[in-house]
Amino acid sequence: MAFLDNSGDIILDAVLTDLGRKKMAQGNFKITKYAFGDDEINYALYNKNHASGSPYYDLEILQTPIFEAFAYENIGINYGLTSYTKTDLLYLPELVLNQVTTDQAVNVTGAIMYLAVNSETANAMRSSTALGDAKYFLESNSTTGYKMILETGFNTDEIVGDITNRQSLGASNNLIDSNFNVYVDRRFIAGTMTPTAQSRFTNTVDGSDRVNMKIRRNTATSKASGLENYSVSVGRGIADTVYAVTAGGSAAADVSAIKGPRLSAFAVNFTVQVGLNTTKDGTRDTKFTKYGSIGQTVFPDGYTYDYIDTEVIIEGTTTGARFTQGIRLIRRAS
Repeated sequence: MAFLDNSGDIILDAVLTDLGRKKMAQGNFKITKYAFGDDEINYALYNKNHASGSPYYDLEILQTPIFEAFAYENIGINYGLTSYTKTDLLYLPELVLNQVTTDQAVNVTGAIMYLAVNSETANAMRSSTALGDAKYFLESNSTTGYKMILETGFNTDEIVGDITNRQSLGASNNLIDSNFNVYVDRRFIAGTMTPTAQSRFTNTVDGSDRVNMKIRRNTATSKASGLENYSVSVGRGIADTVYAVTAGGSAAADVSAIKGPRLSAFAVNFTVQVGLNTTKDGTRDTKFTKYGSIGQTVFPDGYTYDYIDTEVIIEGTTTGARFTQGIRLIRRAS
């Protein structure tokens, strides 16, 4: 469905999918629920510094063209609107990448996160003339190496990140994610590894890092609605109980990427599709040629590499908070 604003009456434009038309023809079409979304809205256009004052802060947003209704069955709402019982919330949880904990948290370089498709590639990338440090890449199918670590929480220094605020703002308002959806392009990524029940994300009374995110293979996947070629798996969320233990929470900042009260933590690594993980002497998968680049000088290490760029999406199942990361699947070619 879509709302069409004709500068007068608001029109609701509803288009049935093929399945909807089939059910209507069979006489059993019935609308049982609906949802609203704002996929087309870019809130970065909100301008608090507009020269004409506050009535114009959201002018560009209000002038954004609205999507017409889609008739495709696999089109869904990517950014659904949510409702909260507490109406005076000033902040909502954000999902951010943690690059500070000492628990093998992978770091991005140049906005890219590298995923080595095999151990041969990983060994080459550890060389001092390539990335120079294992923290800058993931290794496919590894449950013991570096992983993406993410946190949800109120990412503001205006709220103290203590246990009281975690409870009153997070838990009491049902804003703690117990699970996370992981969306991957199934043409390139076959599976995910997500946290076990033995994982923990906390700190000690003196602010020391007590993070231990253990991951295991997660093979349960299904087709992702509205995302062509994507599949989704669900992973366990871990209670994020990193608390500010000094004035201003400086010690917690050495463990957590969230400035205020922390809510949940998550970790994930990926397994590439069979064929993409061949060694440099093996037959190159045709996907590298079709979707990526081959024989490229990526690092000043004397080797060439094949790579494919894709995106992964992590989403809290309760809050809907999302994080999107560009991933470069990379294979040593020579």
